[in-house]
Amino acid sequence: MRVNTSWALVGNAGYAGCQWAVLILLVQALPPAEVGQFVYGLAITGPIFVFANVRLRDVLATGVQSPGDFYDYLTARLLTTATAIGASIAAGVLLSSGSAAAIVALVACAKGCDAISEISHGLFQRELSMRTAAIGLMLNGSVSVLLVALSLFFWQSLPLATVAYAAGSLVALAAWDLPNVVSALRQVGGRFPRPTLTAAASLLRRALPLGMSSAIGSVQSNLPRYVVAATLGPGALAVFAAISYIPLVGHTAVNAAVQSALPLLAREAQGLPASYRRRLVGLVAASAGVGAFAFLAMALFGRSLLGVMYGGDYAEHVGVLLWLMVATIVTFTSVFLGAGIIARGRFKTQLLISTTSLAVVAGSIGPLISLYGLSGAAVSLLVAAIVELTAYAALTVRDFKTAEKAPASLLTGALAGSVGP
Repeated sequence: MRVNTSWALVGNAGYAGCQWAVLILLVQALPPAEVGQFVYGLAITGPIFVFANVRLRDVLATGVQSPGDFYDYLTARLLTTATAIGASIAAGVLLSSGSAAAIVALVACAKGCDAISEISHGLFQRELSMRTAAIGLMLNGSVSVLLVALSLFFWQSLPLATVAYAAGSLVALAAWDLPNVVSALRQVGGRFPRPTLTAAASLLRRALPLGMSSAIGSVQSNLPRYVVAATLGPGALAVFAAISYIPLVGHTAVNAAVQSALPLLAREAQGLPASYRRRLVGLVAASAGVGAFAFLAMALFGRSLLGVMYGGDYAEHVGVLLWLMVATIVTFTSVFLGAGIIARGRFKTQLLISTTSLAVVAGSIGPLISLYGLSGAAVSLLVAAIVELTAYAALTVRDFKTAEKAPASLLTGALAGSVGP
């Protein structure tokens, strides 16, 4: 797990850093209003693709079988990706106009390539080869940064920069992810069964609660951007989005550990043995430590960091950064507790908790932004994160108590492969 976590951390950190670098390049080369168009394209396509992906990667990584194995997963992902691209373009046309709609369409093409890469990484994750996935992520991010930098150097055009951004995703998919999928499948059996739409549909039905939960979470994280854009304008949206990238550094480390731990948690969750409990508690404690360190670093150096990366105007919003960091620390713990629930096959529970959290953001964000501006948007995310953590913690404690009372054989039968509420 340590080796895979290290590779996952390197890959996720490299990719997240490159995505951040793309935004920095845009901020430095283009007016805030144009940067806001790019961020708006991400905000429009994000929830659509998150829902369309239905977290098939998690289902694949936990070992849920299908007659055609990975090919059924790939078929399902191709179907949902085509639908997501069409839905994103339609949303862009309905909600935007002119160049803004074109930016949404280009971002959707980039995310389509990323969606195919992601299910490929799910296969690598299942086979405990996070190195292969990490290299794919780093290739994707680095090529995107290089091409975006070149396009901005020569033309300073947002549409051309977005084309370059999408080209990076396509290069990584074609040059690394798909060839390594073929190699991995040959190593595990050499069989290339014909996928079926029936099997793909069955996987989608099973993963649907997770997909809906993730889509709701994506809407929740993007909802402040929608409201900021509508009430404070694209310039304020560019500021909020740029600051929001900084907490992603901590999320990257946490997500790397989750990706490596999930297959192991799923195997240990049979009857909730002591090894499962120790691993989950250890991960939660580690996440709290990482979060506390990250907040302390931002409290001491956040203003200087914003000034160096984005300029003095952005540094004036250091309070927004600190509120976002507090929300991130709370979220860290929820991520691991949520992974424990997925490992136990309780997919529908995720949907209920995510829906409640979104309702909290939707109900609080308007008044908070009216009172406190961009800081109010960050506080609304914090309130929802606290609600989510409370629900996950209560459910985990209840499951642990149930495990102590029930015979191991009954728990094994109830939890193995279940998709209960």
